[in-house]
Amino acid sequence: MSDQAGIYLHIPFCASRCHYCNFATGGYESELAKRYVAALLCEIERAGKSDAMCKVDSIYFGGGTPTTLSIEQLAAILDACHQKFDVAAEAEITTEANPGTISLEYFQGLRSIGFNRISFGVQSFDNAELKMIDRVHNAQEARAAVHLARQAGFKNISIDLIAGLPEQQITTWQRNLQEAFALDTEHLSVYLLELYKDAPLLHRIERGELRAIDEDVTVAMYYALVDEAARHGYEHYELSNWARPGFESRHNLKYWTGAPYWAFGVSAAGYDGETRWSNTRNIHEYLQCVENGESPVQERIALDDEDKQSEAIFLKLRLQDGVDLQTHQTRFGVDVKARYAEELTRLREAGLIEMQNDRLIISRAGKVLANEVFQAFV
Repeated sequence: MSDQAGIYLHIPFCASRCHYCNFATGGYESELAKRYVAALLCEIERAGKSDAMCKVDSIYFGGGTPTTLSIEQLAAILDACHQKFDVAAEAEITTEANPGTISLEYFQGLRSIGFNRISFGVQSFDNAELKMIDRVHNAQEARAAVHLARQAGFKNISIDLIAGLPEQQITTWQRNLQEAFALDTEHLSVYLLELYKDAPLLHRIERGELRAIDEDVTVAMYYALVDEAARHGYEHYELSNWARPGFESRHNLKYWTGAPYWAFGVSAAGYDGETRWSNTRNIHEYLQCVENGESPVQERIALDDEDKQSEAIFLKLRLQDGVDLQTHQTRFGVDVKARYAEELTRLREAGLIEMQNDRLIISRAGKVLANEVFQAFV
C-alpha cells in the first residue's frame, strides 16, 4: 500500500436528494456552482504543504454528484491539484457519478482531462426499489451507463449497491447481484442501509407506509453477496468492498491504513497522520469563510499515541489481512494480545475474530457484527 497522500474533493450538488441520504448535498444551481468551484480552487491554493503530504497518488471527487459540474469546471479543479501537489503520473483519479445523467461525450471528456476511474451510484437494479428511494435513473440506464463508460475507455469501474432496503426480499437481492456481476466491473461496494433521523425513507417506515426488513434477512443478503462475489473471482478486501485483483480502491484504502489525505470542500474530512479535521457542512458558511480568507475547518482532533494505535486496530480489522500483531507492536509499542486479553477472549469465544499466523482477523460471523468488534478497541 502506498504511503503517499490522497485528495478528497466534495461536490455538494445533486439533481435530486435521495430518500436515505445524509451527505452534505443540495440542488444544483449554476451560479452557486460557479461560486463553489472558485472557492474550492482558493482552498486548494491555500493548503499548507508538508513533505509527508506533498506527494499524491489518488484524487477522489465525491458528493453529491460531481458530474453535475461541467468538464471545464472539473478540469480546473484537477489542474489546481496538479499545480499545488506532486501528483504521481499513475495516480488513481476517481469521480462518483449517477447513471442516466451522463452522455458518451461527457464520459469522453472525463477521460480527456485525466479521470481513469468512475464509481456509479447504482444502489439497485430493481426499478421499484429505485423509485422508492427516489433515484433519478432506472435499471436499464444503470446498465447503459457502465457500457458507455467502457466505450469511452474506462478500464476501472465501480458500482455501489444498498442492501437492507424496506420491503427488500432475498430473491430481489439475488437478482441485484446477478445484474451487478453480469456487468463485470472491476469493483463493487455494498452498504447496509442506515437511516438518519430526518430521512424521508425513515418517516415512511414510521408512518407504516413501508416495512423495514428483519435483521436476519439483511444478514442473509450479506452472506449471499460474500459467496456470490467469491464465485465470480472478486476479492473481499474490505468489509463493504470487493475488487478484481489489483483494482482495490487506492483512495479508500488510505482511510483504513492510516495514510494521510487532503480534504477540500463542504463537509470534507482530512487526516495528516497527527490530526483529523473536517470542514463545515453548511455551504453558505463554507463560501463565506473561503471568500473572506478564513479557514472553513469546523473541527480539529489531535490524536495521541493511544488514539493512533487503537484506530490502527479497528480500521485494519476492516481489511482482509487484518492486523499484523508484530508490526503493530513494533510501531506502537503495544502487545495487542496482552493489552486486550479480556476483549480478545470474549470476541474469540463469540466466534467474531480469529488468529491466523500472528494476525488478528475478523471472522465471517464478525463481519456482520463489526461494530461490536470495533468497540472493544475504542
